[in-house]
Amino acid sequence: MSMWTSLEPAAITVDPGSVASVGLRVRNTGDTVEEYRLRPAGDAAGWTRVEPEVLRLYPGAEGTAQVAFAPPRTSDAVAGPTPFGIRVEPAEHPEIRDVVEGQITVGPFAELRCELVPLSVRGRWRAKAAVAVDNLGNQPLTVSLSGRENGDALTVEPEPTSVQVAPGRAAFVQLAIRPGTVSWIGGTGKHPFTVSVQRAGAPEPIDLRGTYIQPSVLPRWAMAVCSLLVVAALAFVALWFNAQPKVSTSAREKPAPAGSKLPQEDKKPAPPPAPKPSEQPPEPDPEKKQPEDTGGKDEDPAAQTIRSNAGGGWYLQANRGAQVDGTQIGQNPEWTGDQFGRNQWWIIHRYPEDNTVALEPSSAPGSVAELKADTNEVQLWTADPEQLKSGKLPPQQKWRLVDAGDGRTRIVNMRNDECLTDLQNDKGALSWGCSDGPNEQQDWKISEGP
Repeated sequence: MSMWTSLEPAAITVDPGSVASVGLRVRNTGDTVEEYRLRPAGDAAGWTRVEPEVLRLYPGAEGTAQVAFAPPRTSDAVAGPTPFGIRVEPAEHPEIRDVVEGQITVGPFAELRCELVPLSVRGRWRAKAAVAVDNLGNQPLTVSLSGRENGDALTVEPEPTSVQVAPGRAAFVQLAIRPGTVSWIGGTGKHPFTVSVQRAGAPEPIDLRGTYIQPSVLPRWAMAVCSLLVVAALAFVALWFNAQPKVSTSAREKPAPAGSKLPQEDKKPAPPPAPKPSEQPPEPDPEKKQPEDTGGKDEDPAAQTIRSNAGGGWYLQANRGAQVDGTQIGQNPEWTGDQFGRNQWWIIHRYPEDNTVALEPSSAPGSVAELKADTNEVQLWTADPEQLKSGKLPPQQKWRLVDAGDGRTRIVNMRNDECLTDLQNDKGALSWGCSDGPNEQQDWKISEGP
């Protein structure tokens, strides 16, 4: 038994998003009726179709099938030549199956997507942001970045200034943002900045715009308090020196006559005068409850550690102790101590009114863990001081602690009612649908130390 196969043509070119086809001829050179199953093989099999998929041929007969190629306009169809194959499998005699091979060349296309993360950054002396560069095309791209149109107010420096991104991959370029001058007094200033992303071969760059928020080193209220203290100190000094009267007298003691004796005084002390009726101290009422001395005031919540129940107990942390908005909240299997500014210590603000809490990292006072908008990613963000004190925070910044038994706690976000989940990596934590039973990645232990 035998068969004969042929591709016409054996090589073809097609652009992504288009369709091209070749003919596959099969001849039955045996002496019995045979069915031939036709199936694509190789890297192009995902976007290759054969019609018909089965050829039934009599002895000496020949049949033709069309092989259509429809590469998608995505990075899955890499630009350049790609070998393909069509398996021809006889049903009656599978031992003589064959693979007809050819080559298809996919045309290139370029598509780039850039995003500034986050759009707003905050810092007195400096701040950091990042540019996410996604290559949605089917060929490698070289991209260069630069900060422009920022004047003397800001210096924006990409690190590195150029990057090559493979098809279907993403690269992150860090941005170092420094103000031209330090704002010592005067509140908070906002400075817009622009980052230019230029793809090699593209006529125009892509401009990404963000905002740098620069708080002053000394807030206005601090200066007002200092001024009042200086005025009070000067007034106190003036009153102190003016209140010391100088008294002088010319009187002298007259000497007594010779031989005279001074009258003797009675040495017995006189009894103290009896108090008037109105001055008698009131007797305590035995039925009236006397106020108790509390002996102090409420203390601020102590810093605690939050560890998952998975992988030996990973620590929840503000990654690398960064303080800018948008910093990822991640996990670390190691205890880093104070290496990153107590970024693994958390201050848990509790609000009994609605049984919720806010999670403030010790490395970034005034910031809390929140869900990033339209995602389930957990990030660091500056909270309104009054809202942090009163508990009237937006739902993405508030969490509910649920007892999971055995000393474990579920941490549930109030925006999407999902549980904080340990991903066992140092990149970022997510909120995820809470499981019904025990879940080591969603069960956390809150304690006073590592």
